[in-house]
Amino acid sequence: MMEQQAETQATMSQDQLKILTDMVQQLLRERELTDLTVYPELIEALPSIEEDFFRTPLTEEERKIAIHSCPKT
Repeated sequence: MMEQQAETQATMSQDQLKILTDMVQQLLRERELTDLTVYPELIEALPSIEEDFFRTPLTEEERKIAIHSCPKT
């Protein structure tokens, strides 16, 4: 009985995940990208802001530090 209930919940969660994933993908297709202008003062204070940090891969060491710096709970 409990196994069947757990399986049903897992299936529902997978279905919900697929629905949410589809919704996010649809939103990303509909919304055009916005190119923001950064003020020179901000670039001086934070030069890395001009990097495309979403596309900048982390080194293995940086990745480990980032993962292990997050709380587990």
